[in-house]
Amino acid sequence: MAVFGSGGGSPEDLERARLLGAGLARAGFAVLNGGYSGTMEAVAAGARQAGGRAIGVTCAEFTFRSGPNSHLSEVIEAPTLFARLERLVREASAYVALPGGNGTLVEISLAWECLRKGILPPRPLVAWRDPWRSIFERLEEGPYLGVGADLFTWVEGVDEAVAAVRDRVPLVPAGPSRARGTD
Repeated sequence: MAVFGSGGGSPEDLERARLLGAGLARAGFAVLNGGYSGTMEAVAAGARQAGGRAIGVTCAEFTFRSGPNSHLSEVIEAPTLFARLERLVREASAYVALPGGNGTLVEISLAWECLRKGILPPRPLVAWRDPWRSIFERLEEGPYLGVGADLFTWVEGVDEAVAAVRDRVPLVPAGPSRARGTD
């Protein structure tokens, strides 16, 4: 279960991300994210505090980063940004996009495009209404009618986001290194 988020965030954003990580872990999901600071770290911290797994997919090209956050259960280092994005999108059974910046926009856009084109089998795509809905619904106007904004489930809160995923991702029996929602 991939959570797309930012390397920064306000105190409110960080608390929301921590609660999301904890809620997903309590629902039986392992969380997969970019593995660095900000909301990515907060999601991992919440998941671990709730007894879950947090997997970070970092990038060898990101020499400007200080390294993976300390809350991760596992770190996967991708050689390039493109390989990192592919892992985040292909290995998730669902996606949740927290508010974020251009990196989060790239992640959610890639997942959305892969779902739209049938490159990936259907899976939940959950995003915070603010700021993402206006961006993706804008693509539904004019010559782009029917491009797939209906694939999104728009949420405003953590409980709503967890329920949107929990209700649509089948339970995978958890073994010693698996959790619900990991492929």
